[in-house]
Amino acid sequence: MPRVKTAAPPRIYLAHDHMQRAGDFAQDRAGGVSGKILHLTVDSWIEAPAREQYEASYFGYEGFLQRGLAAAARVHKIAADPENRTRIIRTSGDLETAHKKGELALILGNEGGKIVEESLGVLEAWWWLGLRHLQFNWAMRNQIGAAQSNEDEKSRPGLSPFGFKVVEKMNGLGMVIDVSHSSPKTIEDVLKATKRPILNSHSGSRSLANKQQNLWDGQLRDMAKNGGVVAMHFCSRLVLGVNDRQSEIPDVIRQVRYCVDRAGIDTVGLGPDWVLGDPERDRAYLRNTDQESISWTAGLESSAEMGNLLPALEKAKFKASEIEKILGGNMLRLFRDTLPK
Repeated sequence: MPRVKTAAPPRIYLAHDHMQRAGDFAQDRAGGVSGKILHLTVDSWIEAPAREQYEASYFGYEGFLQRGLAAAARVHKIAADPENRTRIIRTSGDLETAHKKGELALILGNEGGKIVEESLGVLEAWWWLGLRHLQFNWAMRNQIGAAQSNEDEKSRPGLSPFGFKVVEKMNGLGMVIDVSHSSPKTIEDVLKATKRPILNSHSGSRSLANKQQNLWDGQLRDMAKNGGVVAMHFCSRLVLGVNDRQSEIPDVIRQVRYCVDRAGIDTVGLGPDWVLGDPERDRAYLRNTDQESISWTAGLESSAEMGNLLPALEKAKFKASEIEKILGGNMLRLFRDTLPK
């Protein structure tokens, strides 16, 4: 009797994740994840030993380059061990190599631009060290531009003069520009300045969940015109628009459907933003950021549960070709359009 060929499982590429231990990478592979943008650090010292140190770092610039380099060294060390089946991606071709070898593809990135200081030379040095992504902002303004917390300022601040140079440099090097957490004017400035598609790595619809990090309908359409990707957040408050309540998988599907209907099927991806799961870091993070009640969507609280999303998308009547794009196809296209060949 002839063997029946079964369809290969869809490739899953996550736009935003913080979990960076060898055990986390093994869990990603077991959960069906093909690759992810791994954020090395954040534009504040979230795991600082004391709250005072975290608060001092919030608007400061000291120590970010050093902490970023240390995080990069740890990840490079893990990837250098063949037993960890992990590959740091430098070119779009590396994605195919990782896929063929069953390796987890890591696109090194950072949540915030403080690690490049105010130097295009430092940015290029990061590129040589394997960084292929930079999210311009976290919660506060930095040397690149204004953040979501500045959106109500009368001057409507956006990219700084240095920020415009960063856009040009990243376009030239082949790096993914990420505007999550940026102010609406910063996002607008980037869309006008960039010659490549960009990413909003962990977001959703602001009409459904009115949080500053989410995007209004017009912004979703602008991302679609750019050929960019808006990746859906799994954190409950961003999914629901309210604090202190845990979202469920149908809530995430509602976000997906809304954004697909406004921006098109080619624009939507996944950006879970998992940051909890390392007990030593979790304690400091929750204390420093005053987020003791933070939660992620029930049934999608780690990469081990990624399999729960597929039947939910099928139940919501998404076609197989559409699911493939949402899970990773759109991110893969963004990488191919952006990274060096």
